[in-house]
Amino acid sequence: MKLSSDFLKKNQHFLRSCILYEVVREEPIYYAYNNFCYAVGKDAMEYPDFEFWYYRFYQGELDLDYDRSADPEPKKLVDMPVVLMKEIVKNLDAVERTCLRSMNHAIKDVADSFDPVFEKLDVGVYDFSLTWKLNKLSFSCDKQESGGCRFYKEHSHSWISEKSEESYIQKSLEYLTPLLTMPNIKVNHFSLRLSEETIAMNFNCDDLLPVPLNAKSVFIESQTTNQVVQFLSGMRPGSLESISLKIPERENYERIFETDQFKQAKNVEFDMDMEFNMADLVHFSHLKTFKFNLIGRNTFEDVPKIRDIISTSENFESCEMIYYAFRDDFSFEKFAASLGAEIPIGPLAEGERLTFTHRYQIPESNECLEFIVKKQYHGRCLVNVFKTRIS
Repeated sequence: MKLSSDFLKKNQHFLRSCILYEVVREEPIYYAYNNFCYAVGKDAMEYPDFEFWYYRFYQGELDLDYDRSADPEPKKLVDMPVVLMKEIVKNLDAVERTCLRSMNHAIKDVADSFDPVFEKLDVGVYDFSLTWKLNKLSFSCDKQESGGCRFYKEHSHSWISEKSEESYIQKSLEYLTPLLTMPNIKVNHFSLRLSEETIAMNFNCDDLLPVPLNAKSVFIESQTTNQVVQFLSGMRPGSLESISLKIPERENYERIFETDQFKQAKNVEFDMDMEFNMADLVHFSHLKTFKFNLIGRNTFEDVPKIRDIISTSENFESCEMIYYAFRDDFSFEKFAASLGAEIPIGPLAEGERLTFTHRYQIPESNECLEFIVKKQYHGRCLVNVFKTRIS
């Protein structure tokens, strides 16, 4: 015989018996309530009522017909003074406040009176799942072969899961959108990884970032420059200091240089698989630090240009680059000669790479550039440059 859900929800003895069963199983209340909702439906009983019966049975009071009407009306969280609410919220971290603000409007207003500052938010979008990590708390929404998705949340070193008929993208955004639109939200480090399939999915910046994100540093890995520019433009330029990008395809990166985010950044790091040319170096003149892969054409012309551009950059502090000139039979010795430096003579220790150091005094200044150049595989060299003050 198949029992209707309406019958189950209206039969209070049956519902209370289900709660008693969870207590007998010694199931923790959070998991017990999830089991209860899964068995009889989420709208069968509100959590406060479930909690009342759970702890009553837990304390050995097993009367299923107990009349609650004579009990004093229980105090609610919103009944406490605002001053006390603020004291509680003040002692929570940003993640805990995020959970608390979803309870009701009064609590939300108190929680929003504290600027939410997260250490990091890492997001990965793939063709089978969307994952994110908020500080140390992990979440994942996975596509199911049977349709819909399953949402996973890390809790007390274990995982809580929930099945949904929605797509894994829609379900994920139900959690991420309220988070990323919180008033005055700040993220010290935001990272985003987009798989190749996200292009066909038409997953765009407006889906994830409906408002500009106030991030101090950002890492974006994507398949195309267009996608990178789209999501980089979703960052608030004034607060973004550091940018790190990875694009596997070899493309023209001019659009990146044109963004306000790049123009106002202080530190930029490009993955070493991304190749830049000498003409691109002028776009780096406002930066304090940068890291990139530079492909030249003529070492004897390129190296003095690199030195002169860096030496006239007022904000420059340091950089790291891989340099290789593919049309002039490039060699490590040629790079040293173009700087006017000498390569040390003598045997190398096992595993040691041939290295030389060269100092260049900046004209009409008490500062100099220190070049530390190390020979690499495939004819390339690793170049580290530091601006130092002459004592």
